Amino acid sequence: MFYHGLRLVSPYSLMAYSLADVRSSTLQLPCRSAVAASRTTQAYTMDRATKPSFNFVNLTHPDDLKSEETQLRIRRLAMTEVGKARRKPKTKRERNQIILEFRHSTEERLKLDRLGSGQTDPFSPYPIEIDDSIRALLANIFSQNTNHSSQLRGCWYPVGLSCAAAFHNVLSNSQNFLFQQQNGFFPSQDDGIALTHHHKALRHASEMMKDASKHKSDEIIGTVASFMCHHALLGNFAGGEWDKHRNALVRIVELRGGFNEIDKEYLRITLSWADLIGAFSQDVPPIVPMPRKWVLDSESPPNSPRPYSPMSLTWKQQLPMRCDWVTVFDDIVHLISLDRTFNEEQVILAITSGSWMEPTIYRLLVIRPLHQGNNREQVIEEVCRLGTLLFLSPFWRILGQSPVWTAAISRNLLLVLMRNMVDWNELRPLLVWVIYFAAIETKDLAERSQFVFMLGMLMTGLQLQEWDETMHLIKSVLWVEKVYSDSDELIRDEVMQIVNRNHVNTVLIDTPPEFLDEFPGGKEGID
Repeated sequence: MFYHGLRLVSPYSLMAYSLADVRSSTLQLPCRSAVAASRTTQAYTMDRATKPSFNFVNLTHPDDLKSEETQLRIRRLAMTEVGKARRKPKTKRERNQIILEFRHSTEERLKLDRLGSGQTDPFSPYPIEIDDSIRALLANIFSQNTNHSSQLRGCWYPVGLSCAAAFHNVLSNSQNFLFQQQNGFFPSQDDGIALTHHHKALRHASEMMKDASKHKSDEIIGTVASFMCHHALLGNFAGGEWDKHRNALVRIVELRGGFNEIDKEYLRITLSWADLIGAFSQDVPPIVPMPRKWVLDSESPPNSPRPYSPMSLTWKQQLPMRCDWVTVFDDIVHLISLDRTFNEEQVILAITSGSWMEPTIYRLLVIRPLHQGNNREQVIEEVCRLGTLLFLSPFWRILGQSPVWTAAISRNLLLVLMRNMVDWNELRPLLVWVIYFAAIETKDLAERSQFVFMLGMLMTGLQLQEWDETMHLIKSVLWVEKVYSDSDELIRDEVMQIVNRNHVNTVLIDTPPEFLDEFPGGKEGID
């Protein structure tokens, strides 16, 4: 791990793909065959008996027509059409066209969003020679039934194509997703194939760092981000590698003049993305500023009425000076009320440049109430911040992010609850809401059992004897049926065993359970 002239620490990982808006001027010439040339070859075939047939070959410049290879491809396509025409009955004269598209540079073409492509593109500008094994790893990224993360593929994949180091990290990540597909869990370290590509990424990054002219280049910046992504996907933070790469990224960008000097949007978004997924997995504040597009996407739709939220109103009455968390909560409620969480626009944004989830999670990670103290108001806001991150995690998965590591968030929530006993008063439904989503999201069995126990004790304290009453209370705070339908089956029986046992003990002893002392005010009923 090394950034030679800058003492920068190790090279970088990424995974992604994007193609973007293509502005193309189209030249049409009458001919028997339709040809247009591009690295993303597309064939649109129509009913040849009634409609013209087109084969597209996209050209980046008119001079490309002088290329022998291009001319050969056009001739082959034309002869194919001639052969087909000879074999079919000529009942009607057809009018066919050769279409020559002059597209802008490779950089701009990479923005084109290739949604759901299941094939590797033989004309893509790969930075290394590819063989069958590499083609398989690339195909895994775009396959229709892949488990590979699609989140922000439209940004991180062009970065991955920018140089050999970043590209090998893309391949390493794809191999780890194949490992997950074959074994049922995402690895915490690279297997043999992934490690081979990762080592190649390190070697190429080391070579780049020997060239002083590249120390501030887009390629080295993208490479650093790719290593950050690689470690974040593995959930591998114990060795400090991710932090070293992040610190190196900040230093390199400072030499460049700051993040505003990164003019390629897909690279700028990838830098924030690499920082965000690592920060989320560790529950630490992100340090790379939000890109402008995320800032705009985080704003609520103008002239759109806010839905009524009883819990938000209660918060503002109880904690009028604590506005950070409730502002984000209101925006989430608003987006859900408009059904903008999973609509077509958000699904496309999730794959290309980022959906509403990224800026929302960013804002929640930035909020740090306990940095200002640990009084009642700050503790409540911190619990709600952590609970909201857990609530949003399934949304992120549905939109294409994988893996979503929430262990650190669950652990931090449990520690805050155990170390700080505060009176929630009218905000107790929020506490029930938070602990419910912690119980269904937490994977560690010991921590999960703690949340289940807390939920059972809260039901007892709130005199909720039936599970349906508890679910009604939780849904009154915030709920999305298509995301959480039947999620209560994961914990219902365990929680009700605790509630029923406490009910028997209360009848026999006429004394509230001691655990309720940890939730002041919990022995009272709902007002």
